[in-house]
Amino acid sequence: MPKKIDGSKITILSSEQYEAVKKCLGELYSKTKANAVLFADIAGQLIGERGDTSHINTTVLAALAAADFSATAEMAKLVGEEARFKLLFHEGEKNNVYLTNVGDEYFLIIIFQSNVALGMVRVYTKKAVEALDKIIKEGGSSKTVTDIIDDDFGELLANELDSSFKE
Repeated sequence: MPKKIDGSKITILSSEQYEAVKKCLGELYSKTKANAVLFADIAGQLIGERGDTSHINTTVLAALAAADFSATAEMAKLVGEEARFKLLFHEGEKNNVYLTNVGDEYFLIIIFQSNVALGMVRVYTKKAVEALDKIIKEGGSSKTVTDIIDDDFGELLANELDSSFKE
């Protein structure tokens, strides 16, 4: 199975899978009372989103979340964990961000207000992770990076990240 330079696989979702992912994200969004729910691959490529993301650069957020997972994977190794941490939680004054793996190649980002119960988010997210993992495992075909993304992608992502930090 072809892999990207970072070792992650590229999966192309069928239209049925993509619709099932969108439905699952919608259910998670409504049940958790989240501001937004995003689904991305471990390399930071955004696959789907639900909620109000008009004020969020979701491309940059997905890339930063992927970097967050990468950094904490190294932390997990340093403290003796054999696998990376399965979830990350960032608590803010107004909003919280909950990140969790979906299998080895994907993750969810749930953005919710601080007055929403974390336990409720965890319960519904766990169910969504199981559903998404099943959807992903039901199909999809592997492609090489050059089959999908042109050579300019890395440069465009870097420029987008740079511009987001200048604002």
